[in-house]
Amino acid sequence: MPNRLATATRAAFLAAALASVAPAALRGQDTLATRDAVRSAPATVKHTVKPGDTLWDIAKYYLKDPFKWPQVFHANTDIVKNPHWIYPGQVLTIDGDAVKPEIAAQASDAGVVVAQIQTRAQEPTVFATAEATTPRRAVRSTTIPPALTVRPGEYEAAPYVVSSKHSTRLGKVIGAVDIPALGLSSDAGFKLFDRIYVSLPANGSAAVGDRVIVARDGTEIPDIGRVVEPTGVLRIDSVAGPGRAIAVIERQFGTITPGEGIFAPGQSFEATSTRPVRGDYPLTAKLVWIQGAPRLPSVQAYVVLGASESQGVKMGDQFTLLDDRSRADGRPAPVEGTATVTIVRVTSIAATGIVVSQMQPEIRVGMPTRLSAKMP
Repeated sequence: MPNRLATATRAAFLAAALASVAPAALRGQDTLATRDAVRSAPATVKHTVKPGDTLWDIAKYYLKDPFKWPQVFHANTDIVKNPHWIYPGQVLTIDGDAVKPEIAAQASDAGVVVAQIQTRAQEPTVFATAEATTPRRAVRSTTIPPALTVRPGEYEAAPYVVSSKHSTRLGKVIGAVDIPALGLSSDAGFKLFDRIYVSLPANGSAAVGDRVIVARDGTEIPDIGRVVEPTGVLRIDSVAGPGRAIAVIERQFGTITPGEGIFAPGQSFEATSTRPVRGDYPLTAKLVWIQGAPRLPSVQAYVVLGASESQGVKMGDQFTLLDDRSRADGRPAPVEGTATVTIVRVTSIAATGIVVSQMQPEIRVGMPTRLSAKMP
């Protein structure tokens, strides 16, 4: 009898052990399968440009956020020389880790994806067949091929200059509406779609449904004015009391933190496919400010020129940055173009532009510029 009991006990023990080991083995198989799946994900995904494609829609399709189109551009500078121009047949590579999982799953072993992107005639990035572009030597007296002159995102995010003597603030960011769970908080600032308290004047200058700009307010340009740097766009959602409102972050260009200013949206923005006409124009201006003061500014950098609305400057105008420095031996060097800047915002004090092409590596404050293409 004791022997039968011992045998039964051992059998029960072995059965329990097998029951515990089998799921673990299965879990191990699942883990291996998961690891194999991760390993099989492409390092890069490849997109072949079709007529009508845009970097905006490519970023939206692959990265979920169209405002990440510069990531696509910077990953393909070996074939895309100007972010405003890409051509059908070019193969763009996109970081596989950044691509949406459901899109990455469609990639072939070589990383190729057959993208179902809805193309449109006019979009924030311009595409054309190579044959349709104007030869460099013949561009002087012609218009640039049709395209969207200034993109909405470039206009909204553009720093602009106001008078140092007068405050243009409507209010400021106070804090978060939603209280973090378990007392958790973040020092990284607010995020897209967060609800925040803002102070607003009691005179009704901003009503429910209005869009306002939240911006850093500070950098002074000597003898010109103060730079306002937008960090986002807010929608006034409801009134929270006298002088206070609740707003939702609809667009975000940088970190939004308590204390930042609330500003009116300024001049209205209307997209147009009218392009500037190249020619010899007498207007010149100095480059007076570069956002972030980088050592080597490049394409997509925001700059401020000492030109204004009173001089006839319009959104869409283009200025050429000129390098007029002397050679190392002191002899004068020929003046040559360094970069091209498209004006994306103008005030009565200064004009803000974005670098759209670059021929020489150095862009610096103090450089002379010349109006080289003017909107009709």
